[in-house]
Amino acid sequence: MPGSLIFHPPLSVHSISNDRRRSHLILQFSHKLLNLLNNSQEGVLLPAGELQQQGIVKLQEGSSAWECMQKLLADVPSFSLPVPAGTNEITEYPFSENLRLNAHTLSLLSCLFDDGLIRPEYTDTLSVHLEEMQVLINRLVTHPEEKLSMEEAAAFTHMSYSNFCRSFKLMLGYSYVDFCNMIRVRRAQELLQNSNMSVTEISALLNFGSVSYFNRIFKKITNCTPLVYRASRH
Repeated sequence: MPGSLIFHPPLSVHSISNDRRRSHLILQFSHKLLNLLNNSQEGVLLPAGELQQQGIVKLQEGSSAWECMQKLLADVPSFSLPVPAGTNEITEYPFSENLRLNAHTLSLLSCLFDDGLIRPEYTDTLSVHLEEMQVLINRLVTHPEEKLSMEEAAAFTHMSYSNFCRSFKLMLGYSYVDFCNMIRVRRAQELLQNSNMSVTEISALLNFGSVSYFNRIFKKITNCTPLVYRASRH
């Protein structure tokens, strides 16, 4: 939808389909950007208001946030995805361009804050473990068949069990168990659609423990059973 704005909270799993009819402006910035503005507290920005409830908001043409988006669109370099093989990757922008883009980005964040669409979340420990949490998320996404307990995940990120549980839910919006189940179900969907593995084999591969538990979690997330899902994709 032209003019729409989507915020992905820190570490959230998402993707963009290869639709050449649309153009997407992707803003990716580190929590360090916020720390430069406020060196007394660590924090991240999270969606609020309509953006939190709907996950997407349509910016009104002529609004302050809309004007900031137009400036970003005018100044940010554009390229098509996927990047053709052999094409040089953009590793960094010249200082003047980087300064201008940072200014536009901060102006946009200020407008969204004024409109009640984002809110700061301050904590002394959240951003300290952000990079370690990212490594954990990458491990979970790329190896969904690996059964990593919550205690093991907490140790992996060098956090206490209670702090890990609280921080994981705050950062991703899901509990650790729900997130792992979601990742495993996404992998199960791929296997159901692209392989001849049985439901029992997929359940065992992804360490669901039992076929009945696999069926229950799969239906909870997709609103259908694995067999119904497979039949609908063939």
